[in-house]
Amino acid sequence: MLDNQGNEITLKIGGYLIQGWDSISIDSQIDTPAENWSFKLFQTNGQALPKDIAGAKDIQVFYNKELILTSIADKVAEAVSRDGYGLEISGRDLAGQLIDCSVPIFSGRQLTLEALLSQFVLAGDLGSQIHDVRIQNNAWLKNKVSVEPGEALWDAIAKAAAVTGQHVWLEPNGTLVVGDPFAQPYMVQTPLRLIKPLNNNNNVLNLSYVNDVSSVFSEIKILGQDAKGSHVLSSITSETQYTFNRLKIVSLGDVETKAEADAALKKIKKDNDLQAYSLDATVSGWTVDGKVWTPGWHLNLETNALSNATAKWAVYGRTLTLSRNEGKTTKLRMKRQGDWVQPLTHKEPAPKKTTKRKKAKKDTDKPTGAQP
Repeated sequence: MLDNQGNEITLKIGGYLIQGWDSISIDSQIDTPAENWSFKLFQTNGQALPKDIAGAKDIQVFYNKELILTSIADKVAEAVSRDGYGLEISGRDLAGQLIDCSVPIFSGRQLTLEALLSQFVLAGDLGSQIHDVRIQNNAWLKNKVSVEPGEALWDAIAKAAAVTGQHVWLEPNGTLVVGDPFAQPYMVQTPLRLIKPLNNNNNVLNLSYVNDVSSVFSEIKILGQDAKGSHVLSSITSETQYTFNRLKIVSLGDVETKAEADAALKKIKKDNDLQAYSLDATVSGWTVDGKVWTPGWHLNLETNALSNATAKWAVYGRTLTLSRNEGKTTKLRMKRQGDWVQPLTHKEPAPKKTTKRKKAKKDTDKPTGAQP
């Protein structure tokens, strides 16, 4: 199945290149690890697969010459009848292996993100699969987290990245990235449009806008704990769609200073705003500006069909799909630009106070012993 530019989708597995797929779905979400992918075909005169095409094989997916997925096949399913032959190859991205496998430790330990990545990923069992790691900001890499026996590698890595104030995700080539997915977003040059009456300038097939304010509050206060007991360390007010005040008090036992409370408050408010506004769109094809759609991009959307959808949006996820009926389409999941906020940075432990020992008293001050 070729598009208008002659691009073709190829799945490479076990040394073989397979084309001519009837149905494809490739998911990628910034806030969801181990996204699913699936390839299906049906042939009236299909032949049995070579034995080298099986589960646990490395796979690469190319759109024309662009690598858009690196993974491992979880499942290879075949079916045959008098009508023909069916094949489905499916799996998850490489984060699936990190979710499935445990950190190889047998007693609880305090580990840094750097140690987790170097010892248990790059030099570990999965080093042949995930052979590249990129860290955007290494200022807080010495912060440690508790890793327990049996804990999933992905959970430990995500937790260790969070205490350095960073997010973790995988790129299409299998590189594990730690940082801010929106640090330097690509700005899509082609605006998305759905203007009525419909004309040739429209490039959006459908739109879905959701405004969920169940987690939006007019006033938020942080309660911390210090030597004097619980007290309000930080508070913020904001305008909302409600006609009355909605108060939210959050108790955080590990918050001890005003700066820590302010940071926690910003994170809570941003996360609430992030959930409050969502836009989904379906567009034709898999590319825009000559690039395959990728999470982390920014774009402008224009429409007169929905009152609140015209705005600047950030792409949080996309699903590339192919079907015989609809051809290639991309489903975009979007949030407002600027609502993303990084995880809270783990605070450094307070320095211990050192007390100088008192000098020994002079001999003249010591009690005089008995005379011989």
